[in-house]
Amino acid sequence: MPALAVVTGGPLMAVGGPASVARAVNQDVPNSVRVADPECPASPPVPFFVDDAHQLPVAKPDGPHHYTFTAAVHYTHHFASSWPATKTLAYSTTNAHMDYLGPTIISREGRPVDLKLVNHLPPPGTPIFPTFPTTNNNNTLTLHHHGGLQDAESDGVPAPLALEIWPGHSYTYHFPNRQAAAPLFYHDHDDGNTGPHIFAGLLGYSPETDRKERSFGLPRGRFSKTYAFLDGAFDGNYQLCYGAFGDLPVVNGTIAPKQRVEPRRYLFTLLNESPARFYRLSLRQVSGAPSSPPRMTVVASDQGYLRHPVRLSHLLLAPGERYRIVVDFHHHGNQRWVLANDAPAPYPGPNNAPYIPQLMRFDVGPRSSSPDHSRIPETIKETNNGLPLHVKLRYARLRIVQAAEFALFNPMLGDKNQPLKYTEPATETPQQGSWEVWAIRNHSPDAHPIHLHLIDQPQLIGRWHVGQWTADGKPVPGTIGPYEPAPAFQSGPKDVFVSDPNYITAWVTKFPIKGTTVWHCHMAIHEDGLNSHGAIEMMRPLVIGHKAPKRLPRVGTVKRLNRLISRY
Repeated sequence: MPALAVVTGGPLMAVGGPASVARAVNQDVPNSVRVADPECPASPPVPFFVDDAHQLPVAKPDGPHHYTFTAAVHYTHHFASSWPATKTLAYSTTNAHMDYLGPTIISREGRPVDLKLVNHLPPPGTPIFPTFPTTNNNNTLTLHHHGGLQDAESDGVPAPLALEIWPGHSYTYHFPNRQAAAPLFYHDHDDGNTGPHIFAGLLGYSPETDRKERSFGLPRGRFSKTYAFLDGAFDGNYQLCYGAFGDLPVVNGTIAPKQRVEPRRYLFTLLNESPARFYRLSLRQVSGAPSSPPRMTVVASDQGYLRHPVRLSHLLLAPGERYRIVVDFHHHGNQRWVLANDAPAPYPGPNNAPYIPQLMRFDVGPRSSSPDHSRIPETIKETNNGLPLHVKLRYARLRIVQAAEFALFNPMLGDKNQPLKYTEPATETPQQGSWEVWAIRNHSPDAHPIHLHLIDQPQLIGRWHVGQWTADGKPVPGTIGPYEPAPAFQSGPKDVFVSDPNYITAWVTKFPIKGTTVWHCHMAIHEDGLNSHGAIEMMRPLVIGHKAPKRLPRVGTVKRLNRLISRY
């Protein structure tokens, strides 16, 4: 397959070679997601809800529609004010010097942006985090604008499908920003090291905005906040320790912070970038006059706004997923509410990992500083949420894929016939401009958040429970349950789809951009191959071209899709 990026100076990323795995992993856990490594003991004690939550600074251009990001190692970040500094990674710009994570890039529809990424990591062969499991110490980088509709050459695809940026070199990505408002983000996508690099800090928020948003009437300004969640693990020297699951909640770089809020509506953007942990979030009162929880309303998901906002009491947030929720603190003055989590790890269980029951605390003040004129509209009309599902299905064709675990602790993706390695030829080759329904058979023990690059107007259709699988991973005839439509909060524009074990999960999407990219599980330990000593387990090429795929049946309607799923 052709390389997609030209790296300024520096050789092509070397592929293969022995993995450098510094710590053994727990061989006794029955799920494909193993618990934190034995040499990641319990993190040092830290008091919760002492430090204030902070928002990441907004990057300013250093030229017309141009940013320069420098990725480097830092030694000054404090995850808690009572702790010493921790070694981390970060992206910095000329106006925002960061020592963990990256600054926020606010993009506007119709205004293209060029982003030059400078790799200031140590020379190849230098271990940055010697105790981290890693496939190599090349210290190369890519940058993926997750959810963005950029050309394949700027998509940040890992080697060997594209070139990567070697230390001391740079590459400029072009983001056209021709899409509706959405809570997008960016992160490193380096071959085999995506998880360690994100865990150490190579992650940032990049919301897409448009002219329509202001008319929605949602909270904005200082009443709109973004929170990126990771589960951190630290050794006795307060240094990062990478594994499947951590034991401390890290929110925007701070362990279990508190957030002061007023008794009014807030818009919160929630991003899960934990290596493997799902969160099932709710609000739990911890002080003040007893009352029912503040109302939570989902108004947007990964790729944009829901047509109809959805009230709920619990929100499932998988790795790579984003949701925007309005939380109404009216009538909750002088109360404190913890953002609680009751999801097992691995998800959906049984729980074999450190439990993280609370992430942060909201301290509601006695009164608002100004009148609250925000609102939650019954209908949000956006350019990417008005096309009905039945119209998307009318010309779509059905593609069957699978999530498998035929070998213990070695989850893989594949086509309808067999699981395949990342380096094997592409089997998913949609036609540019076409609509396809993807239905994934998950006969592995875990839920997998499946992410497709370079897709437009994607929408979850629903799921079918499978009672029994054949030896080669196909549903036993007669054991496929009835069609279960997508839950309302998952029915908006999305680019991450939770594939539950023993289910067939289906979504529909358009493929607008020609080129070679990838689709993968967004649990970084699966796409990197943490469980299989460096072999990329759950990532496959996605080649979008002019030639129409052969022998894919037309879908037409949900009723016909239901018949196809039951026998195809």
